[in-house]
Formats: sequence, structure tokens, C-alpha cells
Amino acid sequence: MPNDPRRPDDLDGLTSSIKKLLVGFEDLRTRARELGVFTDERELLSCPSCGLVEDVTCDGLLITYRTGDLAEDTGLRFTETSEGRFTCPACGAEVVPDESEP
Repeated sequence: MPNDPRRPDDLDGLTSSIKKLLVGFEDLRTRARELGVFTDERELLSCPSCGLVEDVTCDGLLITYRTGDLAEDTGLRFTETSEGRFTCPACGAEVVPDESEP
């Protein structure tokens, strides 16, 4: 329909603008992760072997602490080894978000 009011006049231009926005958004998420901001792309992790736990500060920063010591960020960060699997930086155990407790 050439005169459909629901269809933008420049659909290709709109599509191109949306693609640019999505690329910009992904760049921002990457930069936020590099700065230590938790971007909520996965569940927070907890190591069942040694008790290292992830949490997010009120400023949105990702921290880890040992169970019972909430005030002190260890500076350790879980590393992703494959899709959905992580390695605990304290003990080397494999951690899967579904199996960990917050």
C-alpha cells in the first residue's frame, strides 16, 4: 500500500538508523563491561566449591566477596570459558549460573 499511514516514507533509512543505534548500544555495553559495570546479561555467580559470590553495588559495579565478608571486594572475577560456563578465579572450579545460588 503506497499510502499506508503506518508505513514510514523511508523504510530503508529507518532500518539503517535502527542498525546504527544497535551497534552503538553494543559498543556502550562493551565499554561498561570493561569498566566493571554489571550489564545484566547473565545471572550472578556463586562458587559451590569455595563460596566466592558475585554481587552488584548500588553504583552498578560487579564485585566478588567471600561468604560472610560483604564489605570487601576481593577483586577476583569469574571468567567465561564457554557458552554459559565460568571458572572460579579463587579455586578454579567450573561454575554454571543455573547451578549456583545468588
